[in-house]
Amino acid sequence: MKLRIRNNSIRLRLTQTEVAQLRDSGAVEEHIEFEQGQRLTYRIQADPDRQTLSADYRDGNILLTVPKPMVTAWANSSQVGMEATGTLHVLVEKDFKCLNPTDPEDNVDTFPNPICQ
Repeated sequence: MKLRIRNNSIRLRLTQTEVAQLRDSGAVEEHIEFEQGQRLTYRIQADPDRQTLSADYRDGNILLTVPKPMVTAWANSSQVGMEATGTLHVLVEKDFKCLNPTDPEDNVDTFPNPICQ
């Protein structure tokens, strides 16, 4: 899962395996380790009771919560992303194959790039 934070927006890009994991088990989580044992955790989870996509931050944890029906529809379709706008712009996307990757690992388990089809 790739995390991008810029200005007042947050974007997660999920590989094919991560999209399936979110759909099937309800959550995907990763973290970044810093010096002194500090950690930033970012997680996306499906919630059957949630009505909208939302983001929250507490104690070094970024949590994106998505309505379960929205996750299922997104995962089982060609839809690229799920989005919420407001004070914080939140975007969750399928990670597509890079056309000119700087690192071959950038294309591991990615979705086929629609430009190349």
